[in-house]
Amino acid sequence: MKHICMFSGGAASSYMSFLIARQFPHDTILLHTPAGAEHPDADRFRAEIAAYIGLPITVASCGMDLWAVIRKNRMLPDFRPFCTRILKWEPRHNFLRDIKQDHKVYVGFGPNEFHRIEKARANGGNDEYPLFDRGTSSEKCKDIIKNEWKICLPEPYKTMRHNNCLPCFKGGEGHFKAVWQNYPENFQKAVDAEEFTGHTVFQGKPLKKLVEKWEKEPKQETFFEIEKPCMCAD
Repeated sequence: MKHICMFSGGAASSYMSFLIARQFPHDTILLHTPAGAEHPDADRFRAEIAAYIGLPITVASCGMDLWAVIRKNRMLPDFRPFCTRILKWEPRHNFLRDIKQDHKVYVGFGPNEFHRIEKARANGGNDEYPLFDRGTSSEKCKDIIKNEWKICLPEPYKTMRHNNCLPCFKGGEGHFKAVWQNYPENFQKAVDAEEFTGHTVFQGKPLKKLVEKWEKEPKQETFFEIEKPCMCAD
């Protein structure tokens, strides 16, 4: 039996992977399905966590990053999250098919994310959610990693709740404002994607127009309460 931990590089999936590896040290796989649109510090964090756990990172990729997926489909994955399907679900499916062994899959959804678990189960999923079962929150995972393991959290956690794509096209206006304010190069990629596809992330509100509005507003230090995670978020 193989125990497959979906190892995104966020605090929750990292601590979850540690728990599973401690229970099944010889049969745990840290499976990473890259989106190619994260902050570079996520790579450093994943490597340090994997070293702490004592396992290699196994990568399953479609061979494209988020921006290549957008160009290929000539549309934005805002309310049609084909990016999750292409970048995450299909590589995962192919990996699980090819290992040809009995397996369990673990995902790092926590106690405040039952709505995401319900959605996954409604779509036919049978993954397991150790953090939800234990009542271990994402904030608790961050605290353990930072203060007990002495591993620095990924840089985006300074201002955002999740360590996922910058930007996440399902993130909402508050998320895009956070990316514009803190990661302007990433935000510009989203502007370029709008121009390439001829579509806007928010109906009738091009990102350039939103910037004109944001420039008149006070700078916001954190965006914890208004960032909306997609199913990839961790």
